[in-house]
Amino acid sequence: MLNLKTYVMVYEGFVQFEVVLTNYFMNTVGELITVGLDKQKVTSLEGVQIVPHITIDEVDIEDVDLFVIPGGEPETLYDEDEFYELIKTLNENAKIIGTICATPIHLAKAGILEGKKYTTTLPIDEFDEFESEKYLDELVVKDDNIVTAKARGYVDFAIELGKTMDIFEDEEDLQESINFFKNYKI
Repeated sequence: MLNLKTYVMVYEGFVQFEVVLTNYFMNTVGELITVGLDKQKVTSLEGVQIVPHITIDEVDIEDVDLFVIPGGEPETLYDEDEFYELIKTLNENAKIIGTICATPIHLAKAGILEGKKYTTTLPIDEFDEFESEKYLDELVVKDDNIVTAKARGYVDFAIELGKTMDIFEDEEDLQESINFFKNYKI
């Protein structure tokens, strides 16, 4: 039985719906831990208030199996040096990092996307940090330990992270999840 630890970054204005299915999947195979810049309550774009379980400086890199950064206003995290150091360290330790919507910009700003294929909802030509030749206009892109997704690819994002983390019992379980959550078939 899996006992994975999934860490989810929560910050003022994060977009909860983009990671709800990911959180559901990962919570069925382990522990879900929310991470904040501090321990102050944050409000998602949808109006849900959350008090983070831990702060960035409390993350034990060895315990992280998956680190997820939901979308939101990217500027909210731009000047957060501890956040950038954390994601760099996660990457250096080959931890799986999932970003969706606008948050691939943080990986680009940290130098993590250098040479990697990615996708994002952001207009890449407006950001010098993005390597335009590595951009793929797809819902989800996985390159090594990095999974990026467009906002509307939130179901595909959850499924790809589930496959990456090997949470599905077998091909039948995977197909059942795809049929139910993506194709709306029971």
